[in-house]
Amino acid sequence: MTSNRSPERGQMLALFAICLVAIIAVTGLVIDGGLTMVQRRDQQNVADAAAMAGAYDYANNASSAAAIGQAQANAAANGFVNGTDNVVVTANVTTSGGITWVTATVSKPHRNFFSGILGFGSWDVSATATAQAGLPNSVIGAMPLLFNQKAFPHGVGSTREMSFTEPGSGSQDVPQDETSFNWTVYCTANGNPCNGNSNTVNDLINDRGSSTEIGLTDLIGPLNAGAHATLFSSLASQVGKTFPVAVVDDSGGLVGWAMFHLTGSVGGSTKSISGWFEAPVNYSGMSIKQGKGHGGQFGDTVVRLTN
Repeated sequence: MTSNRSPERGQMLALFAICLVAIIAVTGLVIDGGLTMVQRRDQQNVADAAAMAGAYDYANNASSAAAIGQAQANAAANGFVNGTDNVVVTANVTTSGGITWVTATVSKPHRNFFSGILGFGSWDVSATATAQAGLPNSVIGAMPLLFNQKAFPHGVGSTREMSFTEPGSGSQDVPQDETSFNWTVYCTANGNPCNGNSNTVNDLINDRGSSTEIGLTDLIGPLNAGAHATLFSSLASQVGKTFPVAVVDDSGGLVGWAMFHLTGSVGGSTKSISGWFEAPVNYSGMSIKQGKGHGGQFGDTVVRLTN
């Protein structure tokens, strides 16, 4: 008996089977690949937040174990609990030159749908983020005010409001104690000459500080001794505001930056300013950069996501 079945019919079935596999593979790549990218984006957000949380914790407590625990707790609060549902959240802390880096990694397999038919039941998905914490060595927007580092053992915050007066005239131009301040210009700021005259300082006050980045390795003098009533009047317009100021040692060298909240500026016979140093507020104009000197000794702690 002769069969009427065409050989081409069997070939079509085989070709259809091959095409079906290809269709499933492409569908798997599109759907599972897209869902994997969404999951990775979510994990990246969690890793970013975990690294920042760990860095903030280290800045406050200087404990690697506490920072790691805080990073994992933050990830758990965002739905990624270490050791649950194949989730792995790790964190590590490294410190060098006064700067600390907290790195957080969030890993979780993505369970595939179509791609599982081809033997790819899951894909490993991992995201890593690193945050930097430390005392800043550079700042943009520094107001032309100097304070001695001795002012800081008294603490920070509104309950620590103090009055500051200028140093004596003559060569006593560096604040030497906890209750003195002085005016200054920044030699690197907008090409200003290193001459602390009233006009130059006044311009910096009216411009709300230097628009040029100043680092701990930059020159800030000569410092300007002597009373300048017009400067107190100009500074009075900034009462109620908070801005970065320079912190110096007894020789006038920069040792850090701090945020100062101005509450008064009197240019009469008293000639004094008043205010307090803010608790760490992570001011956006402060940063830690290569080539700007070793990390500061005073001022606000800055926390930045570095990758």
